[in-house]
Amino acid sequence: MSREYVKPKPGGVIEVDVDGLSVKGHGMASYGEYRVTIRGTVPGDTVIARLRKVRHRRREAEARVVDRTDASLERQEAACNHFGLCGGCLWQDLTYDDQILLKERVVREAVQPADDVEIGQTLRAPSPLQYRNKMEFSFGTGETGLVEIGLHPAGQFGRIFDLGLCELVHPVASEMVEDIRVFANERGLSVYDLKQHLGLLRFLTVRYAAQTGEVMVILTTSEEPFPLVEDLAIRLVEKHPDLASVVHTINRAKAQVAYGDESRVVCGKPAINDRLEPFMFEISPASFFQPNTFQAERMFERVVDLADLSEGETCLDAYCGTGGISLFLSQMAARVVGVEVSEDAIRDAVGNSARNGVENCQFISGPAEDLLGQLRDQGDRFDVAVTDPPRAGMHHRALRALIDLKPERIIYVSCNPAALATDAAALTAHGYRMEYLQLVDMLPQTPHCEVLVRFCLG
Repeated sequence: MSREYVKPKPGGVIEVDVDGLSVKGHGMASYGEYRVTIRGTVPGDTVIARLRKVRHRRREAEARVVDRTDASLERQEAACNHFGLCGGCLWQDLTYDDQILLKERVVREAVQPADDVEIGQTLRAPSPLQYRNKMEFSFGTGETGLVEIGLHPAGQFGRIFDLGLCELVHPVASEMVEDIRVFANERGLSVYDLKQHLGLLRFLTVRYAAQTGEVMVILTTSEEPFPLVEDLAIRLVEKHPDLASVVHTINRAKAQVAYGDESRVVCGKPAINDRLEPFMFEISPASFFQPNTFQAERMFERVVDLADLSEGETCLDAYCGTGGISLFLSQMAARVVGVEVSEDAIRDAVGNSARNGVENCQFISGPAEDLLGQLRDQGDRFDVAVTDPPRAGMHHRALRALIDLKPERIIYVSCNPAALATDAAALTAHGYRMEYLQLVDMLPQTPHCEVLVRFCLG
């Protein structure tokens, strides 16, 4: 289609053909010399869009859809009434099959695997809805002055919308939101104001143990007195028999963090339990636990398969978190060493190991870039290394130390295909060959891609 282009400016309306997809799942289109990112679009769409931001030096812009005049993928009615407003689910109006195809495209375009790399079949989620085992909700005040609890509109982290029902979590989470909202308004509780730094209520976190059914509620407040927290806990426990823990945590900082620096158990246990077969895990309020329980179990099993451990072989688990992958590897390895910067996570990993009678795992707390270098310098050797770094990828010194350790096989677990591509290039430059790549759909309805890659030395 032939079009005339004018210099883009915020507020301007353009018509474009979407031809690409960013790693965040947003459609990409060309407008003259500019590359425009448009939320809610996919390749094959033709849209009329309003420009929001323009970066002239970079020839980049961001826009929002005004109207979709053509589409390559059929849209469906989203399950959630908040779809389009909420910043969480981007693809609920697409079929699950189409979501998988788009994620596979994102991974291929970011990583660009060679022709001889085996591409495994995508590990699809057993359920594309109600799969999340943890959700953080924010408190706000509506126009009427009443307490609201909800999530953030897309790109608007200073605002929330009042939540009715979230389709990504177990219904008990939405029930907790409603019950606590009613209590807060009945008792006249205040909401923390981000500008004045006054008020009480800051965050509500609900954790649901998918295998055991146990529920934990975490209320994060400012340091203002909260004498009614016991009354609230009693009301929640009376209504919800599976509520195993109510925790009150105080965040004194101005930063919007959903867990504070002081906490106490108001009612029930200090932690809940969930199972990733064959292991039982204790989940404390601040513990990291993969957000999709059933997919985590399947992904950990796949990591063990790709590690292909033989009798007597040793394994390094970098960025091991609370030890989930380490425990699965312990079934086949002679010895597993887990490395993690968070001391709390390491305590959980040690506890999970003891709880399950695992004796061949050692966990060390400290930055991976320091500890992997120490392991290298003291002559440690590992047959297999698993690395599951944060979104930014491996620290460059950690990656260098891993290369120097020369494990025969490296299983890279990535939550960011772009960062994976960067680290893969470094591994390839130092003698490693990408053998296998597989997408794991951990978070349906979102563009999030979890990717497993096996590298072999030589």
